[in-house]
Amino acid sequence: MSVQRQITRDGLGVWLMAIRPKTLILSLAPVLLAGILAFKSMAAVNWEVFPFILLSAGLIQIATNLWNDAADAGSGLDIASERLGPPRVTSLGLLQAGTVKSAAYLCLAVAALCGLYLAFIGGWPILLIGVVGILFAFGYSTGPYPISGSPLGEVFVILFFGIMSVMGSNYLLTDSWSMTSLWAGFYVGLPAAAVLTVNNHRDREGDTKGGRRTLAIQLGPRRTKQLYTIFLLVSCIGIVHVSNVISFGTLSLVSVLASAVLMAFALSVPIRNLFLANTAADLNKCLMGTSMFQLVWIAAFIFVQLLT
Repeated sequence: MSVQRQITRDGLGVWLMAIRPKTLILSLAPVLLAGILAFKSMAAVNWEVFPFILLSAGLIQIATNLWNDAADAGSGLDIASERLGPPRVTSLGLLQAGTVKSAAYLCLAVAALCGLYLAFIGGWPILLIGVVGILFAFGYSTGPYPISGSPLGEVFVILFFGIMSVMGSNYLLTDSWSMTSLWAGFYVGLPAAAVLTVNNHRDREGDTKGGRRTLAIQLGPRRTKQLYTIFLLVSCIGIVHVSNVISFGTLSLVSVLASAVLMAFALSVPIRNLFLANTAADLNKCLMGTSMFQLVWIAAFIFVQLLT
């Protein structure tokens, strides 16, 4: 209770808890990757749209977090005394659900304004991506078939926080669609999906009682850990594949070495930590470690591109 009283006295702290800044890695990393691909390409790059893409992606992520916070508390899934993950402001009673949802609406409104500008630049494909992204931000936690409670959560993350984000951002920057951005989006989306896998693995017992049918529930603990391992190791191999797509037909020794080092890191740190995790606190650390792995992946990709 002392922590809750301390947070209550700090209004900024309450909103930072609701926004969950650490999760912004998942939405901003694909945009950064698209920027790297654009820089590496021979095309003219529209760098003036880059900050608007970042802002729009970040605000949609924040809106999703806020809506999820309020929606889960309203559905009874987030009971403060039983919650295993990081605390949520609505279930703790620090903010009213209506206030949190209003903030989510505000974030989506600003994101929509950025999206209109981006749609003006990129045309109807970008408008379609933006509209679908906003609809799924609401549909992730609410509606008759919430995505967060279904076995399709990981697929959604790979598609929207990986493929669509990188491809759409790269198109806005270079005015062209490319297979390179598609594959890069797929591989960078795998660690993002792995974050959700850890989250659902941690919450599987409570989610089962709440009527959810996440992939972690369907697979069980052992196969869920195996799926997590596959996500990270395949993403490591992606360093070699995407580099080969950029320089078609060229197998770079640098990319192979970077992939091998990244794979060794994945096995020795995030994957090992998940298999050794015994408590909810351990799994919460795995969440952050998996998010950081995504940044390490991008750093490795940048390293390869600078040396090839």
